[in-house]
Amino acid sequence: MDTKLHHKLELVMEIIFLIFIFLDSFLLFTSVFLPLKPGTYTNIAYFDLITSALLVFGYWIQRRRNESKAGYFQRNWNGIIAVIPFYFIGIVILGLSDASIILKILALIKIVTLIMAAGQVGKAVDRFVSKSRLVYGFAFFVVVLLVCSIGFFLLESGVNPEVTTYEDSLWYVIQTITTVGYGDVVPITQWGRLIGVIAMVSAIGISSLLTAATTSSLMDKLRDDREKLAKTSVNYAKKLDKRVQDLESKMAKEENVKGLEADLSEIKSEINEIKDLLNKINK
Repeated sequence: MDTKLHHKLELVMEIIFLIFIFLDSFLLFTSVFLPLKPGTYTNIAYFDLITSALLVFGYWIQRRRNESKAGYFQRNWNGIIAVIPFYFIGIVILGLSDASIILKILALIKIVTLIMAAGQVGKAVDRFVSKSRLVYGFAFFVVVLLVCSIGFFLLESGVNPEVTTYEDSLWYVIQTITTVGYGDVVPITQWGRLIGVIAMVSAIGISSLLTAATTSSLMDKLRDDREKLAKTSVNYAKKLDKRVQDLESKMAKEENVKGLEADLSEIKSEINEIKDLLNKINK
C-alpha cells in the first residue's frame, strides 16, 4: 500500500477512536454527576462497550507499529483499565443499579484512563491538532457545552416543565450552539435566556476559531509542499550542472560520441523533470 494512503487511513482511524473516546468520557461524566433518564444509562453502557472494543483495536494497531514491543503494556498500563466496559458489566450483565456508588467510582477511574488513552492511540492526530492549534477551538467548544448545559439545567429544572433531566438541557444547548433551534425546549427564566445568549455568541467564536485554525493548517501544508518542491528543483539543477561540466570535459578530450549522446539524452530528461517541478511550484 502507498505510504501516503496508509498514513491517511491511520489518521482517519485515529480520528474515529478519539471521537468515541471523547463522547464516552462525556457520557460517563454526565452519568456520574447529573440526573439522566433510566434508559439512558443502558444506552451509555452499550456505547461504552463499543468504545472499549475500538480501544482494543487501537492499542493492537499501536503495538504493531511500535518498534519496542517488549513491555508495551507496562508502559501503557492504563489501557488495561480503559478497555474494560464497567457499565456494561455492572448494569447489563450483573443488573446493578445505575445509582451504584461502585459503578460511579469505576466510571470516574475510566474517564481518567480514557483521557490518557487518547494520547496513546491518537498520536498522529495529537501532532496535527497541536500543530494546527485546533485544540483551542475544541477546548472552547467543550467548556461552552459543559458550562452552558449544566448552568441551564440548574437554572431551569424545577421551574421549566420542559427541563426535567440533564438530557433536556444538553439538547437545548446543542440546538442553540448549532443554530438549529427546534423550539421544543425554550428558557422561561431570565437567567436561562442569558445562558442561551452566551451559547449563541460562543457559537460564533467557536466557528471563527475552527475556521482560522483550519485555514492556518492548510496554508502551512501548502507552504511545506512548495518548499519541498523548490528544494527538489534546486537539487536537480545542481545535478544537471555537474552533468554539463562532465560533458564539457568529455568534449574537450574528444571522447566517444555515443557516450556523449547518452549523456545528452539524460540531461534532456532531467531538464523536463525540472520544468515539471517548476510548473507545479508556480501553480
